Amino acid sequence: MSGFQFKQFYLAQNNCAMKVGTDGVLLGSWANIEQCKNILDVGTGTGLIALMLKQRSQKHDLIDVNISALEIDDAAFLQATENFNNSPWHNISIYYADFNEFKLDTKFDLVVSNPPYFVNSLKGPDESRNTARHTSSLSFKALIQQFCHITHDHGRLALVLPSDALDEIKLLVKAFGLYFNKLVFVYTKKNKPAKRILIEVSKNNIALEQSELCIHDNGGYSQDFINLTKDFYLKM
Repeated sequence: MSGFQFKQFYLAQNNCAMKVGTDGVLLGSWANIEQCKNILDVGTGTGLIALMLKQRSQKHDLIDVNISALEIDDAAFLQATENFNNSPWHNISIYYADFNEFKLDTKFDLVVSNPPYFVNSLKGPDESRNTARHTSSLSFKALIQQFCHITHDHGRLALVLPSDALDEIKLLVKAFGLYFNKLVFVYTKKNKPAKRILIEVSKNNIALEQSELCIHDNGGYSQDFINLTKDFYLKM
């Protein structure tokens, strides 16, 4: 697939190891951008999540939101840069860097990521795809540790992860003195185990909001999924 057309922007993806997928769309639609001035998308890939957040910021008149994107793979970096330049918004900053070593004077309000999450699975011959998929390039611990360093006292971290990563994330959140603010169990169909989770973590101990989202219902998309993503998908 050479590209993906959304309602307000087009994503070329022929040079990206990881193509546009439901995980990124879920996170880009769901992450809370209220009261955010500076947002960072870690491992931006095609630039999907950064562009979704930019579109949402325009809809809600959050015109002063600064969105930055980070990518370690050179081909994906160039592709995301192309997609940003061809979008309606030309003020997304992109950095070619390893998040483990990333430093800016800016303190971020929100960090979002659809991170690599294959911990023990075998790697294939495509190194770019390995970097995008496997935690050897960015461990969950390193991701959370860096989040702590580059955000201010009210900073938040929003992630989409496989549900079986929840126990590890819980241990890391506790170890770093952080708190779960939101947790959504994502089901592809009713009566099947949750395959993904959406989480929001912060440095502030507030009441946990826990909910469920089912993507498919009665042979089509569920109304909840449509309501969440309808500003982006062409057929919704």
